[in-house]
Amino acid sequence: MGRLFAVLTVVIALGAPGLAAAQTQATSWDPPRRADGQPDVEGVYTGRGGATTYSIEGGDDHRRVHLQITGQITDAKGLVVDPPDGKIPYQPWAAARRQDIFEKHTDAPSVDYIDPMTRGCFPSGVPRVNYQGGNVIRIVQPPGYVVMIHEFQHVYRVIPLDTRPRLPETVKLFMGDSRGRWDGNTLVVDVTNLNDRTWFDIVGGIHSDAMRVVERWTFNDPKTIGYEATMTDPKAFTRPWTIRIRGFARAERGYEQWEDACVEGNKSMELWLESQAAKQAR
Repeated sequence: MGRLFAVLTVVIALGAPGLAAAQTQATSWDPPRRADGQPDVEGVYTGRGGATTYSIEGGDDHRRVHLQITGQITDAKGLVVDPPDGKIPYQPWAAARRQDIFEKHTDAPSVDYIDPMTRGCFPSGVPRVNYQGGNVIRIVQPPGYVVMIHEFQHVYRVIPLDTRPRLPETVKLFMGDSRGRWDGNTLVVDVTNLNDRTWFDIVGGIHSDAMRVVERWTFNDPKTIGYEATMTDPKAFTRPWTIRIRGFARAERGYEQWEDACVEGNKSMELWLESQAAKQAR
């Protein structure tokens, strides 16, 4: 069974400050254990509420532009919790590129100004895959692994829990190369080997192929997961920075995970670009 829709907005989960702080602290829940010693957290989880936006930085300018484009009111608060100003700490060249995309993404007939996920059904990357789209994840735990099967874009992640060698530095992937370890009830995932073809949001949240992401999946109790991620990129950022989302809740019994198809080779974006170029040529 499949569902097909155009990806035009980013669905994110926003939480209150008190809840956000609670997500990252140690939890006293004592989960059952699997044969390999992992906390047993298998199941299907869905995003916990949220607002529609298209920038993880938020702010009044982004709120106003999004309202003009879509007619949808979005929360002015973004996902960035560190630095405290909620802005991605870009190096000058990267800040200029993001601003260029932000200013031109609504009317420039060029693929350079269109979200890669929208224009080509490319995988949305880490961490974005966790705060957009259908935001539904099935977790499976074969011995020595955590496997995450996302409903959106039929993306999946196989996360080994050992110290096997990383992929060569020359290998760059949309979803990167993940290694995980358990810190109590928190699954810490270190992601390397990312390419530079994904954005953090629709308005040009860019990074380089040197980015490294450290995720913290905190299983607070049998029903909820907190999530945060810290990004480091010596080519694009002046310092590490962190996002936090409200997380996930275990789906109701009987929930069916559906395929959310995004068809490669779809001509709609190509035709739209041609029509925009024709308008400007008149």
